[in-house]
Amino acid sequence: MELSQKGSYTSIEEFNRLRVELVWTSQVDLDLMVFYKTRAGKVGGVYSERYKGGEHGSLSESPFIALSGDAGVAAPEVEAPDDKREVLDIARLDHFEQLCVCAVNFTEAAEASGRVFADFDARVEVTTDKGEAFNVVLDSVEQGAVAMICKLLPTFLGSDLVNKSEVMSVERLREVAPGAASLELTKR
Repeated sequence: MELSQKGSYTSIEEFNRLRVELVWTSQVDLDLMVFYKTRAGKVGGVYSERYKGGEHGSLSESPFIALSGDAGVAAPEVEAPDDKREVLDIARLDHFEQLCVCAVNFTEAAEASGRVFADFDARVEVTTDKGEAFNVVLDSVEQGAVAMICKLLPTFLGSDLVNKSEVMSVERLREVAPGAASLELTKR
């Protein structure tokens, strides 16, 4: 199922594991990140250790989210020469109030090239261990270094997946995404 319009959403039935993949084809350094708030009020984020304060997370302990390596512009682990992919696995959602799935365009943040996310053929693929699959296309023509692509809002019977497609500055992300207040775009 494709969630192609901003604001569209679907309910995902109960699952044991969720995979969120950021996929793009352009020569640009996009980084997949997730910021969250737990039902107990704890906030945090899982993002590349190449950023100050970043950590890849863990599936066996809180936050029960793990990030693959950084695909960058020319990473060796890409599936095809033109296909870049970063992966988040989520083992539990029941303790979260919300998760914000974001992509940071590190190239734009560093160079201010004026390119927009629609230029990168980017999308988020969400799949469950029960075979459900969803795509959220990132085709915004707004300028900004960060895109909040979608939100996962856990429910009693699973989770709602909402297409946010909201492009913003890093400063704005720090204001609106729980756990993003300490994000710095300086790579180590």
